[in-house]
Amino acid sequence: MSDEEKPTPEESRTETVFSDSQGQPSIADSYLLRLRDIVKEEFVVNYAYIDASDNLPIFVVEVDSKMKERSHRLTKRLQPHNLLAVIRTVELFEGTGEKSTVIKLIPAPPSRKASSYTMNIILFVATVITVLFAGWFFATNPAFVYIYVNIFGIPYNPYLVMVAYTIALLAIIGLHEFGHVGASRYHNVEASLPYFIPGFYYGTFGALIVQRSPPPTRDSLFDLGISGPVVGFVISVVVVVVGLLMSPILSPAEFAQLSAFLSSIGLTSSPLPTPLLFDLIWGVITFGIPSGYTAYIHPVAFAGWVGFLITALNYFPIGQLDGGHVSRALVGPRYHRLVSFVGIFLLFIFGYWFMAMIAFFLFAGQHPGPVDDVSPVSKWRMILGPLSYVMVVLLLPPLTIGFLLPFP
Repeated sequence: MSDEEKPTPEESRTETVFSDSQGQPSIADSYLLRLRDIVKEEFVVNYAYIDASDNLPIFVVEVDSKMKERSHRLTKRLQPHNLLAVIRTVELFEGTGEKSTVIKLIPAPPSRKASSYTMNIILFVATVITVLFAGWFFATNPAFVYIYVNIFGIPYNPYLVMVAYTIALLAIIGLHEFGHVGASRYHNVEASLPYFIPGFYYGTFGALIVQRSPPPTRDSLFDLGISGPVVGFVISVVVVVVGLLMSPILSPAEFAQLSAFLSSIGLTSSPLPTPLLFDLIWGVITFGIPSGYTAYIHPVAFAGWVGFLITALNYFPIGQLDGGHVSRALVGPRYHRLVSFVGIFLLFIFGYWFMAMIAFFLFAGQHPGPVDDVSPVSKWRMILGPLSYVMVVLLLPPLTIGFLLPFP
């Protein structure tokens, strides 16, 4: 299409979608021909028809090795028309088993850029407050205070510990979400800034971003899914290392003194279930320390432990969890639901029953997929994707009776 033939944005908005006598959207014949010409600039169009269910145009096209590049260019060509080219492989005639690649043009979702970040700020402030309260609870734990004041005989400032816990946990959660934001910006996917969620016990239920436009390809869907967990993984490791270096180590005599104190006030100690990577880091840090010594986890290290837990659970290949986005990009729509139910089953096996039930009712449904669901994932993503699920193995804490106790 030449520059002279391109409609203005105003013409596109009035010409793209109409309503028929029943109020269903429809497209004028002349405009349909113009849209066909746009599609033909990138694809070989075998034939076109109107979807009887919604009166939107569908073009049956040929595919080749440059499918991804063609879909990118078609997306740009359709932007002035406020349209998206949804590309799928479907069985046009049921029972034949013959698959065809079709392009369906649908109205693009309206831009919903936030006019104000008031809610983001309010939720962030509320989350800071609840995490500070949780940090204070951990910092003033009787056993932790007793270790520093009565066993080590050194000054102890619970306010500093409270603030350190808050910074550590919010850094893990916040940078995780900003990893998603960065990937969204890179792939021109409209997304909100993070919404932090205040909570109890740990102080927060995490954070989320709202994706306001669909990812264009499987590659972009993969990147959107993996970006946050990888950032969260790296920051959690840093926090765990720092926190474990801050954790007091007790000799057998000192641990016996602590146990006697806890018994005198009606408390007992319980080991914190630690994931494989946590144990590996601790083994490196404590290399050379005599056996029989016991570590008492610092609240900063506990914040890293929470980061491990959140990253692992969120990376299960289920529905629209981060790990579900990655698996959807890798296996496509046909097998994604099966993979999701396998992930839910594994959650049950590993003892995370509550999370498994939430995933079953909320996340196991059909994934909408990217706009172009035909172009394959790049080779390096096909290799990185399965390897990335090692994070779940490394980061998932084994469940025990003492699972909810913050310190051993």
